[in-house]
Amino acid sequence: MKIHNSREKPVNLVRLLAEELLPSVMEKMGVPDTAENREDILALTLNSLPTKYVTTDEGKQYAQLVNVYRVQYELDIITGLTKSCMKVKARPRNPG
Repeated sequence: MKIHNSREKPVNLVRLLAEELLPSVMEKMGVPDTAENREDILALTLNSLPTKYVTTDEGKQYAQLVNVYRVQYELDIITGLTKSCMKVKARPRNPG
């Protein structure tokens, strides 16, 4: 996961964690790994979860925030990704 510095914009930790977890959830759910599927699943998931924006002056503090948030909300994110995978798999944007 990329560590942002203080000169960058606020970061949505939910999005970072969802993007990190997305490939493994898609694989477990048997969803084809296409750009369209990734985009649709991520959009559906992020719309269903609360955002968590953070900023920090120290990379180490930021990393600690990510780890704390991961412990608290990883299951919610995985659940959201799983539900979104089921929807996209049932009705893909570009059935091939």
